[in-house]
Amino acid sequence: MPKLSTLKELVSDASMELGIAQRPVSNVTNTQDQDIIQMLALLKAVAAEVLMEEPYRRSLGDGIWIAGSDGVKKPNFTQDSDLILFDGRLAINGIKFRFLKAKGLEFGEEMRDFASRMNKLSAQINGRVLDLDIEEDRTV
Repeated sequence: MPKLSTLKELVSDASMELGIAQRPVSNVTNTQDQDIIQMLALLKAVAAEVLMEEPYRRSLGDGIWIAGSDGVKKPNFTQDSDLILFDGRLAINGIKFRFLKAKGLEFGEEMRDFASRMNKLSAQINGRVLDLDIEEDRTV
């Protein structure tokens, strides 16, 4: 089972990996920091893409991808301790590539990390992933 993370953990990890923070952020939901606000918006875009693919299309088919610390699903995040109900590493990778893209920076490696992670999670559920970009005589 992929690791679930809190909203604060995801944004902190993404911020530190991108080099825009030296330590975990102290506040996410009530911040005035424009980079963190942008990351929250980008997380919603990541979730929209993730929910279209397996395994999350089936498991989170209701479109609700956030739960409170009590485990009750909710449509929007309200606290830093809210859980993201899909793989935390996938969310971080998605935030990173979208953040870099929005800033006009190179994002290719981060986008590949996101796509690779998504394919690995899908493969765990679906068994075999068909990669249309490989050579004809090579099998996956």
